[in-house]
Amino acid sequence: MSRFIRRTDVSKSATSALSRRWLFGLMGTLSQGLVRFLYNILLGRFLGPVALGTVNSAMSVALLLSLLWPTSSGQAATRFVAQMRGAGKMDHAQAVANYLGRRMLGSAAVLALATVGICLTVLHADLGTSLSAGLLLLGYATWSFTRGVQYGAGQIERAAIWDALSAAASLVMLVLVLVLGANAVLLVPLALSYGVYGIVCWPKSGSAELDKPFVKQMNRFVIYGVLGTVSSTGLLQLSMIAAKLVGSGHDAGLYAAALSLATPATMVARTLSQVLFPTMAEAGGRGDQTSMKTQTDLVTRGLLVTMLPVFGAMALAAPLMLQVLYGERFAGAAQMLSLLLIAVMFTTLPVAAVNRLNAQGIEGARFVSIVAACGLVLAVLLWVVLTPSMGVMAIVVGYLVTTVCTSTLPIGRIWLLENQKWAGLFSRLAAGTALVAVGLAYTFTANPPQWVGLVMAVAFLFAWSLISLKDIQLLWRLRTRKVSS
Repeated sequence: MSRFIRRTDVSKSATSALSRRWLFGLMGTLSQGLVRFLYNILLGRFLGPVALGTVNSAMSVALLLSLLWPTSSGQAATRFVAQMRGAGKMDHAQAVANYLGRRMLGSAAVLALATVGICLTVLHADLGTSLSAGLLLLGYATWSFTRGVQYGAGQIERAAIWDALSAAASLVMLVLVLVLGANAVLLVPLALSYGVYGIVCWPKSGSAELDKPFVKQMNRFVIYGVLGTVSSTGLLQLSMIAAKLVGSGHDAGLYAAALSLATPATMVARTLSQVLFPTMAEAGGRGDQTSMKTQTDLVTRGLLVTMLPVFGAMALAAPLMLQVLYGERFAGAAQMLSLLLIAVMFTTLPVAAVNRLNAQGIEGARFVSIVAACGLVLAVLLWVVLTPSMGVMAIVVGYLVTTVCTSTLPIGRIWLLENQKWAGLFSRLAAGTALVAVGLAYTFTANPPQWVGLVMAVAFLFAWSLISLKDIQLLWRLRTRKVSS
């Protein structure tokens, strides 16, 4: 147990198959995703749509502002710690973590104050909720950075243990807050769990010095990362804030419920991204282009084969899901949930392509950032144009259109760059998406009983297994493949 209760030493090696690292990473991410999911379920069940919308909006402000430097610092730590380790420079890997950590803390302090101010003045939240959101930003920033360091060092098992422990602690604290009726501090349990994780797992000090050109390269990477994450991941948080601003408190609560059910399945893809990125970075440090191409192909196939059936089936069964998890008060969120599920599915498909581009260095990161920024502009334009006639549903439609566009470009670039054999793969994606669209069109117009959606979901899963049978067989044959780190 002592090896888990210590500051992070990035020189410690933890080499294993990519599949094993993914499984540990999935355990950790599932723990963190589950606590966010249960947070929303408990708030919705016990406090109703208005309270759910208010808390989620404040949370979205904190998470959105954390993208302005802290979160990208964690991504930079993953990339450059892994790169230094791949080059055999362990002391420099520790220096990378120290430098990025100092910069992250300074930015997080400023952004926490901004979070409190925005919650008070823009969302008109109460003082307790606003202060709790500022504390959440500090905790989340520390957690995302230290987790990035651990992933860059390949210490995914340790990260997963602390993810599970902090998630359990936050749920226990939340139940206590609900029992006491302390609604003004509903975000504090989540903030404390993140913060304790970050303190315990903070990287140990190192003595190596980094060259100024290399430091400049890291800072440029963070800047492009900020642009990319604010425009992509931040778009999801911004959509929650927009729903709060353009709709009633009740409508914002419905959107928050739909969002909480649409995003958990992305944990699989997000974990794979966190595991894959340092592996690609290390391969890049060795100049192993063949390994990176193979990883990109296998992961893209795996995501497409698994994500479409998961999200497609959930979209078809959306009314039943809402009834079971949130109750009758949230039935009006069914169409929002179906469309958000399809939108979020598209965000998972380019994970391998985006990681491959980021592993290229500044040029690839710049391309990813520009695409994401253009997507943000497109989404905002769609929201402005559609909101007067569609209300909160315009937020959903704008997000869906944007994710389809921004997911296509990174995949297309890597397709051409690496000459991947993906024509048949994406033809099957088009066929499967068309089947889901037909089912949703029927559900939206005919409003059938909830059990019909479940039947359509099962039928779609069967049809998809036939459509993608060759891909499933290929992935099964390669299930034990190891990717060197």
